[in-house]
Amino acid sequence: MIHKNIVAAICSTGLFLSLPTTGNETPKVSAAELRAIYMAAGLTERNGQILDACEQPTQPEIEVKDLNGDGKPEVFVIVGGSCYGSTGVNLSLLINDRRGHWKDNFGFPGVYRLLDSKNMGYPDIEIGGPGFCFPVWRWNGNQYEIHKRCER
Repeated sequence: MIHKNIVAAICSTGLFLSLPTTGNETPKVSAAELRAIYMAAGLTERNGQILDACEQPTQPEIEVKDLNGDGKPEVFVIVGGSCYGSTGVNLSLLINDRRGHWKDNFGFPGVYRLLDSKNMGYPDIEIGGPGFCFPVWRWNGNQYEIHKRCER
């Protein structure tokens, strides 16, 4: 399932997923990058099917964003299913590092909400799940790290 805000276009060079931004450029993710994103998010592919961490077929939700306004895509991968505990979804945020590899910044059960506060051009991200207190993650220049914890 592709998120409703994402436009999928088939062209002669393959599938590109894009989300319009406020700038002149639209972040794009090629089919080859999408496979690398799935692998970085802990998913596998077998016989043309994407499999979750429990090796069950899944249809990940992909949200392509430009979090820091640099014209390059950052990609949220949301996978639902019983494999992911009481939250029922696994959240990954893939950011391309300086070497061109997709790096997963989350990779755990939860849902996200982008906050208005920012650090180094990236928005703070609240991670929701069961309960009433939701931790906030902040960009440190290399990756997202916990910024506000919930007291237990």
